[in-house]
Amino acid sequence: MDSQQQYEALLAKWGYVDTTLEDHARKQKRTRRVKAVVAFFLGTVKNLKKASARPQILGQTAN
Repeated sequence: MDSQQQYEALLAKWGYVDTTLEDHARKQKRTRRVKAVVAFFLGTVKNLKKASARPQILGQTAN
């Protein structure tokens, strides 16, 4: 029995479950969500800056 199996057997004996893989997957999912939100807001800010930098042409009528 290697050390990993001994570790898992000890955890099972004590009533604990090794959730390392689930924790890692949860952390990756959270990271992807945060990156998506950050990218969305950065894109929005970039588009707002671009829109505000354009000269405003108002259709005024000449008298």
